[in-house]
Amino acid sequence: MKIRTYEKTDKGAILRIFRSNCPKYFDPNDEQDLVFFLDNYADENYLVAVENDQVIGCGGHYTKNEQHGIAWVMFDSGSIGHRRLMKVAQWFYGEIEQRIFAEGQLYDIHINTTQLMEKLFGRFGFETREVIPDGFGDGLHEYRMVKRLSEAN
Repeated sequence: MKIRTYEKTDKGAILRIFRSNCPKYFDPNDEQDLVFFLDNYADENYLVAVENDQVIGCGGHYTKNEQHGIAWVMFDSGSIGHRRLMKVAQWFYGEIEQRIFAEGQLYDIHINTTQLMEKLFGRFGFETREVIPDGFGDGLHEYRMVKRLSEAN
């Protein structure tokens, strides 16, 4: 498996991955938000995971208003298996974090995720700061989490 920068030709694969995670992890109504992000904001900081010449995951980061954010992280549902997914997710997130550190700006890292991913991001050092019931759709509670870089170093 390798990681590379997102290319516009990956858009169809990203949408397939998104749909494979609906409605369990994402509200299907968010697809247009993802398309808007890919068309307007996906840059060299948005990455894809490729295995056997197929995009199986994606995600990235941005820096804005003296904070880092994690955006649209997902893997093809069922393509990796649960046990391997945890290792792949850790490896993939590690790559994102290395790129954040390489920028040299030690701002806190923020992510908005669901109750289904809170434990995983907790393993990466994120702490829940706020929970918004149904914030991402019916049954998808929004967890606003932060990793303080000053505590991570």
